[in-house]
Amino acid sequence: MEIKEVKQTKVFGKEIKTTLKTIGEHVKVLPEKVLNEMNQKKFNVEGPQVWIYNGADGNPETEFDLLVGFPVANDKMDVNITALEDFKCATIIHKGDWVKFGDTYGQIIGEINKNGLQLTGESREVYHQVDFENLENNVTEIQIGII
Repeated sequence: MEIKEVKQTKVFGKEIKTTLKTIGEHVKVLPEKVLNEMNQKKFNVEGPQVWIYNGADGNPETEFDLLVGFPVANDKMDVNITALEDFKCATIIHKGDWVKFGDTYGQIIGEINKNGLQLTGESREVYHQVDFENLENNVTEIQIGII
């Protein structure tokens, strides 16, 4: 686990309500929709895909807000642009298949609790490498908001 401060950034994205039980329906589909709209509006991707979770508590039935987006340059504005504030977080790198996210989340939350840190209710996943053909090649940074 590493503690870091992620600087404010702007993302072009789409926000939905979902649950951990149904989130799989949005994998690949929602990012492709966002990219298509970005291309139509001539926005350039400035970094890896990011998923921002607000209100997810680990319960598969709990509905929460999910923003799926891509960082963009600060010089253009659009209704699909969200300014993400500075974000203090505990981070860990997950390598491999996303079906094993639960183990990695369990590990980092255990370390957060052991160190007496408080959760903010926001977490992010930064998809540094996505490979649907060879899932073991996926590299995802999990960021858990802390106080």
